[in-house]
Amino acid sequence: MRVPAWLAGRSARVALAALAALAWAIVLGMIVYVVRPAFDHLDRWGGHDWDMVTSFRYLTVKSLRDYGQFPGWNPYACGGYTAWGYVESGTNVVSPWLPVYLLSDLRLALRVEVLGAAVISALGTWFFAGRFTRSPAARAFVCVVFVVNSRWAMQAATGHAMHLYYAWTPWALAFFDRALGEPAAGAPRLRWQDAACAGAFIAMMVYSGAIYPLPQTLVALGLYAALLAAARRDLRPLAAAALAAAVGLGLAAPKLLPIASAFLRRPRLTESKEAMGLDLLLDVLTSRAPVRVPQWGWHEWGMYIGWLPLLAIAAAALLVRGPRETPLKCAGLALAALGLGAFHAAAPWTLLHELPVFRSQHVPSRWLYPAVLVLGVVAAAGIGRALERLGRLQPLGELCALGLVAWMAVDIGRAARPALERAFWMQLSPRLTPRTSEFHQETKVPPHLRYVRPDWAPPSLPGMIASTGILECWSVVPMSIFAKDTSGKVPGQGARGRGDPAYRGEVYTLSGEGQVKVASWSPNVVVVDVEGGKAGDLLVLNQNHDPGWQANGRRAENHADTPAIRLDGGAQTVTFRYRPAYLPLGMAIFAATAAALAGAAWRGRAARRGG
Repeated sequence: MRVPAWLAGRSARVALAALAALAWAIVLGMIVYVVRPAFDHLDRWGGHDWDMVTSFRYLTVKSLRDYGQFPGWNPYACGGYTAWGYVESGTNVVSPWLPVYLLSDLRLALRVEVLGAAVISALGTWFFAGRFTRSPAARAFVCVVFVVNSRWAMQAATGHAMHLYYAWTPWALAFFDRALGEPAAGAPRLRWQDAACAGAFIAMMVYSGAIYPLPQTLVALGLYAALLAAARRDLRPLAAAALAAAVGLGLAAPKLLPIASAFLRRPRLTESKEAMGLDLLLDVLTSRAPVRVPQWGWHEWGMYIGWLPLLAIAAAALLVRGPRETPLKCAGLALAALGLGAFHAAAPWTLLHELPVFRSQHVPSRWLYPAVLVLGVVAAAGIGRALERLGRLQPLGELCALGLVAWMAVDIGRAARPALERAFWMQLSPRLTPRTSEFHQETKVPPHLRYVRPDWAPPSLPGMIASTGILECWSVVPMSIFAKDTSGKVPGQGARGRGDPAYRGEVYTLSGEGQVKVASWSPNVVVVDVEGGKAGDLLVLNQNHDPGWQANGRRAENHADTPAIRLDGGAQTVTFRYRPAYLPLGMAIFAATAAALAGAAWRGRAARRGG
C-alpha cells in the first residue's frame, strides 16, 4: 500500500498496523464463527468419511504411543495394507498436529486440526496476496472468499480432510513468486531460498495426504511460471519452478516413494465425465441452497462466495493488468476452465484427465477452489490500486473497504457454518472395549464394532480401537468392498476373517502339521513360536502380502496374497516384520536434499562474510 505523504514515518506504520489488526480480526472472527460448531459435543465422532480419516490418524497414535512403532502397516483395514504407503494415511506423522494427537483426546485433536488448517490457510493467503498489494482490506478480501467458504466447510464436514491442505497452496505460490524478486528491480537474482521454501510446502502436501491440492498446486505453479517466462522472455521462472519441484519431491521422498510403489501395484483409475455449464457455475458460486447437480452431492459443487465478490473477481479478470498480475490471471482462468469439467471432447479437463496421476482423479469442480484463490489475489491487486488512488483519503477508504469485507465475511460465513453444525454426530457402541493385543480378523463388522447410528459404509475406527481387523472395509480404496472383481473377490486380498470357511487363524502352517502360537503381536511385528514344524512347510501370516514384509530378515514369500516363510523344521521362532517399500531409499533422498540445501545456505553465508 502506498502511504500518503501526510502519513509519513511512524504514523504510517501505526496506521497500517491498526488496519491490518482490524483486517485480521475480521478474518479470524469468520474462521471461529464457521468452525466453532465442530467443538460442540466433543464426545461424538464425525460422520461420512470422517470414520476413515479418524482411523488413519488413530493408527499413528496407536502405533507410536501403544507399541512404540512407526505407523508402517495397517493390519485393521481390508486384511492389512501399507499405512505409510497409502496417500491419505499417516498424515499426522509429519504434521504440526502430531503433538496434539499424542497428548490429547482424539476427538479434540481432529477439531484442532480443522481449525488449525484454516488458520494456516489464512496466514498463507494473507502472505500470497501481500505479494501484490499492501492493502489490508484487499488482502482480507482474498482470505474471506477463499479460506473457509462453503466449499471448504462442506468438504471439512464430509470428512474430506485432504481438502484442508489447500492450506499449503498459497504458501507455495507466495514463496515461488518471492523467489523471482520484484520486476521493478530490473533482472533480480533468483532467490533460491524462497524457491526451496516453496518446495518445502509442496512436500508438506505429500505428507498431509493432499491428493487433490498437490497436483492442482503444481499445475497452478507451472502455469504461472511458464506464463511469466513467456512474458519476461526469461527462463528464471521455469528454473525457480523446477527447483521448487525438485526440493519438494526430495523432501517428500520418504512418503512419496512408498505411495508410488503401492499405487503402481494397485492403480486407482476412474472416469470423470462431470461437466458444468455457465448457469450451474453461477449457481455454484451464488446459491446458498443446494441445486440439482449432475453427479455426487452438493458438497462437491457448491462454493458460495456471493455476487459482490464474484463481480469483483470478474472485473479483475477483465481489467487488472501487470507484469505479474496478467500471468497470474491467465493461470487462474485456466484453473477455472478445468473446473468446468468435461464439457467438450477437447475441454481442458478432458485432455488433462488422460495424463498420469490425473487419470485417478475426478470431481473437476474441485479446481474451482484454487481458482478462487488465484483470481482473488488478482482482484486484491486491483482493489489495492483503486484504494491507492484515493491519496490522502486512502485510510478512510481502507476502513470503508474493511467494513464491506466484514459484511462479506458474515454473508459467506452464514452459508458455510451450517455444514460444521452437522459434521460430528456419531457415537461408539457402549459395548466397545479398547484393546492393544489379541488381534484377530473378522470377515464382517460385528454388531459391537458398529456406531450407535450407522452411516453409509462399514466402519473402520471401532475395529481399530478393539484391535480387530475387518475384511469387508472401505477405508483403503484399492482393497475396499467397492474394489471387488466380477467373481466377488478383492484382488490382492489374501487374508481371511472369522466367518469365512477358509479362515485358519492369524498364523498357520500350510500343511496343518506342527503347533504354532503368536508369541507377541503388534501392527508391524508378529513373533511366532513353532513346535514340531515340518522342514520346507510354509508358515503363513494372515495378512495381505506386500513387498515390505520380511520373515526372519528375509523377504517374505507371497503365498496366495499372504506373507509366508519356509520352515527349517522342528522348533523355531519366526519374526514377521513390516517395513514400507522404498522407505530407506526415500530417507536417503531426503537426507541428500536436506544436505544440499544446508550446504548451499552455508556457502551463501560464507560468501556474504567474505564480501
